[in-house]
Amino acid sequence: MGRWGIGIFDDDSAYDFVDEIKEDAFSFFHQSFEKAIKSEFIEFTDCHAVTVSGAYLNNFLHKTQYRTDGDYEDYDVNDFYKITSFVVKDIENLKKLAIEALEKVISENSELYQLYEDWEKYEEWKQTIQALIDRLK
Repeated sequence: MGRWGIGIFDDDSAYDFVDEIKEDAFSFFHQSFEKAIKSEFIEFTDCHAVTVSGAYLNNFLHKTQYRTDGDYEDYDVNDFYKITSFVVKDIENLKKLAIEALEKVISENSELYQLYEDWEKYEEWKQTIQALIDRLK
């Protein structure tokens, strides 16, 4: 189905990481953020790994709720803060990595940026990611 809206979970690709996140959220988040930060150009799948990781982290920290497709409600996107055994000693460092990686996703060095820059909803999409960045600050 692909993308159907501007939200982080309005794309089938956003749900590809759920099992990895449930298995070891901290490692998945950290690796996703680090890979994006170290990359000169962030590929499509890596962009989604960053945005999804940022959203899960935001849900954990602030209980922020995200619109999800009805077919994916059992993925616990909005209940991550309740069900996870996620414990991070250095949450501030993880937040900094998330912010840096998310800023890169909305830069010209990102495949999502290049795919969406001519889309009529580009500014709304970018604002969605920027709002996530702002909540993590």
